[in-house]
Amino acid sequence: MKEQEFVMTDEPCETIDIKKLQKLDRETRYIVSSEFRTGLSLTIIYFIFIISVPVMNWYKPDWAFTKLFGGMSASWFLTSIVAMVMAFVIAYVHTRLYERWEKKVKALTPSAGNEEEKETIV
Repeated sequence: MKEQEFVMTDEPCETIDIKKLQKLDRETRYIVSSEFRTGLSLTIIYFIFIISVPVMNWYKPDWAFTKLFGGMSASWFLTSIVAMVMAFVIAYVHTRLYERWEKKVKALTPSAGNEEEKETIV
């Protein structure tokens, strides 16, 4: 069995000049931009929620400091419990959108390792 050669992290490595890299093809640019749009929109939704909690504390203190479960205020409930649930929901939505997109791309393009599939499509 042949041993693999690994580069230690403290050894100097070759640097890559970004200007010398070739441009991304159209499909890769589409993939990157669609992932960026999805991530950015979900991030904006989360930040709007997180920023709304201090705004609520300032403008509606009577509601924000209402005691809920075991003495927890409404603003703490929103900040801790709802924010965590919201993070999980956003992660789930992003994963589902990515899986749906991945199925669509696999249906349109042949896989790299399947030569028979390439020949039938081309």
